[in-house]
Amino acid sequence: MRNNKVVLITGASRGIGRGIALAFAGAGFTIAAVYHKEVSKARELKSGIEGAGGACEAFQCDVSDASSVKLMAGRVTERLGKISVLINNAGICRDSIVVNMSEVDWDEVLRTDLNGPFLVIRECAELLEKDGGAIINISSIAGVRGNFGGANYAAAKAGLIALTKTAAKELGPQKITVNAVLPGFHLTDMGGAMPEKYSQKIKTDSVLGLTTDIKELADFVVFLSGMKTVSGQVFNWDSRVI
Repeated sequence: MRNNKVVLITGASRGIGRGIALAFAGAGFTIAAVYHKEVSKARELKSGIEGAGGACEAFQCDVSDASSVKLMAGRVTERLGKISVLINNAGICRDSIVVNMSEVDWDEVLRTDLNGPFLVIRECAELLEKDGGAIINISSIAGVRGNFGGANYAAAKAGLIALTKTAAKELGPQKITVNAVLPGFHLTDMGGAMPEKYSQKIKTDSVLGLTTDIKELADFVVFLSGMKTVSGQVFNWDSRVI
């Protein structure tokens, strides 16, 4: 049953974003699925949600570009109405150790993984429901632990944690909650592209000997979006001890 609430999810066409979109659709939300380049996967997501009786619209956007974000936000509210929940999930990796990393790879990851959430929050803050709106930023355990061969990604995700805490203070008077979730290693398109030795190392470090589960993560994000008295918090969704 639909609940007349709209959730905007960046990076919704694949991986964690897709899992979160499916969980919100199952909870009755109308999905504003934001994607960058993967048109076919966005259409597939939309078709799957609608085929199951849900509601979904796909919106193209480069979250690292302010004008693209502004255009996307306007289209979402024009077509779907007020935004109830915003999920900043879009992210990329360009891995290399620091001494070999190019400025292009450093800048590209920071623009998408940190500047992107900043631009989306800035544009959507006034479009969110007051007294009940929610923002959830999908950061990473790498933002706390560091990430060998991924200094750009780890730095962006650490910055996103700080952005979360600051935005929570600034939007609190409007009763908009802002929290961050730190996923561990998931076998998504991005995670699956990692060398086998990397995933095995993750399992070795895990106290359970497991990688984490997207459905569990997605269900938690839906639950967290409904919390009215929890804001400015960072939730580690992993089984590796920090």
